[in-house]
Amino acid sequence: MFDGIARRYDLLNDLLSFGLDRWWRRAAAKAVLAGPGDLVLDLGCGTGKLGALLTRGATVVGVDLSHAMLRVGRALPPPLLLVQGSAFRLPFADARFDAAVSGFLLRNLNDLGAGFAELARAVRAGGTVALVDITEPPGPLLHRLFDVYFRIAAPALGGAVGRRDAYSYLVRSLAHLPPPREVSAMLAGAGFGGCQARPLSGGIATLFTGTRQ
Repeated sequence: MFDGIARRYDLLNDLLSFGLDRWWRRAAAKAVLAGPGDLVLDLGCGTGKLGALLTRGATVVGVDLSHAMLRVGRALPPPLLLVQGSAFRLPFADARFDAAVSGFLLRNLNDLGAGFAELARAVRAGGTVALVDITEPPGPLLHRLFDVYFRIAAPALGGAVGRRDAYSYLVRSLAHLPPPREVSAMLAGAGFGGCQARPLSGGIATLFTGTRQ
């Protein structure tokens, strides 16, 4: 599915979020404590938009299951190290990374606990993670407006480029992600300490952070 929408994925995300997705990525890049010489994992990197924000100081390795997404990412500056692979079986040694980020991946993982366990295996003790994703806002009015907007706008945009089914899935995937408190608890259970869930834009997105223990 993601192979089929790779070429227009970033543009449609910008349109769907009114450009807020760029700010959410910057928040994640700022939250992860990665410096010069660090090796950072961009998990579910897509076309590499999030990882690219970190390449000036660190070396970033992006991993994604979609070959088409990686192919688009290779054409975008600055260059990243891009690897095709699964979040459930990362092709790296234990404790290989100093930090990790992800943007809009979590709701696509059918076993979030297993994904977090594999992330914990790949990040060294003391390494930080910053994971951002779309979430349903807590307030009843904003929650209702959010649901109505995404149920209408996402399939409509997908239909405009012949991918209505794919963007209808993206709407349904929002329901796959547990509430932020539960996601933080799952991160803690996988071996991360100081886990926090910071709402962004009124809770339309949430930034999850923690430190590998």
